Amino acid sequence: MLSHKHSAYNTLEADGHLYQCYRTTTDFIKRFVDQATLNAFKIINNLGELTFDNVTGITTRKLGYFGNKWPTCGSLTARNGLETVTNEMKSWNALSALKDWMFHVNFMGLQYKYNIEIYTYQVLWSVPTPAYPEPQVTVSVFFHIASNHTYPPHFPLDVSYIFEGHQFTHTLNMIFRPKWLYDILDMKTMMFKTFNF
Repeated sequence: MLSHKHSAYNTLEADGHLYQCYRTTTDFIKRFVDQATLNAFKIINNLGELTFDNVTGITTRKLGYFGNKWPTCGSLTARNGLETVTNEMKSWNALSALKDWMFHVNFMGLQYKYNIEIYTYQVLWSVPTPAYPEPQVTVSVFFHIASNHTYPPHFPLDVSYIFEGHQFTHTLNMIFRPKWLYDILDMKTMMFKTFNF
């Protein structure tokens, strides 16, 4: 039985918050197991629907706000990663605010960090107009897809993206806002107009 006065869980942190006190070891274990179970259910909820394509032999999961199919840790290649990012961008492009925009996806490279492969893609967005069919200003979005080889092959990829000039990392579960592209385009257009050629 843990002593109430001498318990490691009965401590004050520097900011004055009291940590949970446990009266018995059983109480501690029950709370620990309950929390571990809740965390496991959160992971399972984020896994997405698993499908296997008999023709290509690729396992995919539905991920993100738009529910597009993404390869899993065991089936990611540079090519199917490019196709998947392109499909995600088509979902963005289908939004009414971006119907006049065009995009192009490039595979930038592959990095290895321990047991993780990180595939990087650049998506160039622009708004061609009759006056400027070749846009003067573009907006870049960088996708980083991490495939962890210590995970089982059916586990989902870790997909994140960053807009140029920003440090905030977005994930697929975040709702995409077309305003993010417009803000960068407007800023770059204002800067472009200040240049004298």
